[in-house]
Amino acid sequence: MDEVHGVLLGLLTEFDRVCRENGLRYSLAYGTLLGAVRHKGFIPWDDDVDVIMPRPDYEKLYELGKQGVFGEKYALSEDRGKKALYPFMKLLDLGCRIRSTSHIEVPYLYLDIFPADGVPACTPKERKKLYHKELFCNFVVSMNLWYIFADRWWGYVLRPFFFWFYLIWMCYGRARAIGRLRKLLLKYPFEECEMSDNRSWGQTLDDVPKSYYDDLIELDFEGHKFFGFAEYDKFLTIRYGDYMTPPPPRKRQTHHLKAYFVSSAKDKE
Repeated sequence: MDEVHGVLLGLLTEFDRVCRENGLRYSLAYGTLLGAVRHKGFIPWDDDVDVIMPRPDYEKLYELGKQGVFGEKYALSEDRGKKALYPFMKLLDLGCRIRSTSHIEVPYLYLDIFPADGVPACTPKERKKLYHKELFCNFVVSMNLWYIFADRWWGYVLRPFFFWFYLIWMCYGRARAIGRLRKLLLKYPFEECEMSDNRSWGQTLDDVPKSYYDDLIELDFEGHKFFGFAEYDKFLTIRYGDYMTPPPPRKRQTHHLKAYFVSSAKDKE
């Protein structure tokens, strides 16, 4: 895990460099933000890095990625079109391959980059309706990635019986679901809304004021400084409740990844 954290820290450092040099806003998010506040670094059992960006900055990063602003050992994954696995971007370290025991995953260790999209001013009923549309798209994407309950013994027993169920959603198509979700996300521009949320993945109705992205501070993380919300306490409380109390061992989730350093050109093929 120390070696995994070392690679992830390199990814986060490279991401931060590109954002600072190009004036892009971002905040550490979810478990990474929680780790910065509670542990001044990684949560000991965490095996990924999460950041979130306002949609305008996110789209600028996408364009910069095509211009080769990242170091030669890094690459951005696609979040649109037939090559997209997820409806958000990942920054990949091409020197560290991974395999997941729970689902189909990108081939390299990664940093998740989530877009913060606008949330329309509407009634709770209307917001819930939009939420369910987004949740359906996420569900289709998840089924196309063959998500399975890897931390439950019965998940492995039932896997052969899930094939026909998965086949239905594969016919609908991952690219189609991601494209539909993207249209839903872009319907309410970040700049025109008072509230925002990561509506692209793991829908939880964690709406926060978009002004959070204009009030960022530097947080200590593994001896480095990275940006996070000045209102991190409110953000983390909405997400986790009593976030300063670590969960019991049985609830400490990971992504079930096995990581391997690339040692030759053949490994990169």
